[in-house]
Amino acid sequence: MMKFKSVVTKALGLASIALFAVLVCVTVWQVFSRQVLHSPSTWSEELSKLLFVWLSFAGSAFLFGERGHIAVDFVARKFSSSTQRILQIIVQLLIVVFALLGMVWGGYLAASIAWNQQLTALPLTIGWVYVVIPIAGLFIAMFAVIDLISVASGKEEPYPDIDESEEPRDLDELEGHDPDVALTADVAGSADSAEGRN
Repeated sequence: MMKFKSVVTKALGLASIALFAVLVCVTVWQVFSRQVLHSPSTWSEELSKLLFVWLSFAGSAFLFGERGHIAVDFVARKFSSSTQRILQIIVQLLIVVFALLGMVWGGYLAASIAWNQQLTALPLTIGWVYVVIPIAGLFIAMFAVIDLISVASGKEEPYPDIDESEEPRDLDELEGHDPDVALTADVAGSADSAEGRN
C-alpha cells in the first residue's frame, strides 16, 4: 500500500513539474509577444490561468501524499502516543470527508455547471478549469485513507519527527564556519603577514 502511494505521489510530482514548465513557457511567450512583438497573445493568458489552477491542485495533492502539508501539531504532541494516534485518526477521517464532499462532489458540481461555458481564446470550456478539483480530491482522499490505516495499525507515527539536523540555525552555520575559529585564523594570518613584512 505504501509502495502504491509512493508511485502515485511520484507521478503527481512529475505532473506538477510538467505543468510548471509549460506554465513558465506560456508566461514567457505572453510577455515576449506583448513587450517585444507588440502583438499580445490572446490565448496565452487564458492557458496560463488554467495551468496555474491545475498546478495548484496537483501540487496540493502531491504535497499531501508526501505528508508535507501544514499541520499545527504543537498541542497534539503534548499528549501520550495513544492519544496522538486517536487524534490523527480523527483528523484523517475529517480530511476524507472534506475531500469527498467538498472537493470531489463540489468540484464535480462546479465543473458540470461550467462545462458548456466556452473560453474566449481557447477551444475549451470553463469546466476544464474546474475538473482538476474532483481529481485532486480523489487523490487526497486516497492518501488520507492510506495514512489513516498506517497510523491506526502502528506502521506510521501519528506526527512524524521533522529532521532539522541539516538546516542551519543561524547565519554562521549557513556560511559554514565558526566566527571564533575564523577570527583566530584572521588574527594568525595578520600576525604572519606582519612578521613577513618585518
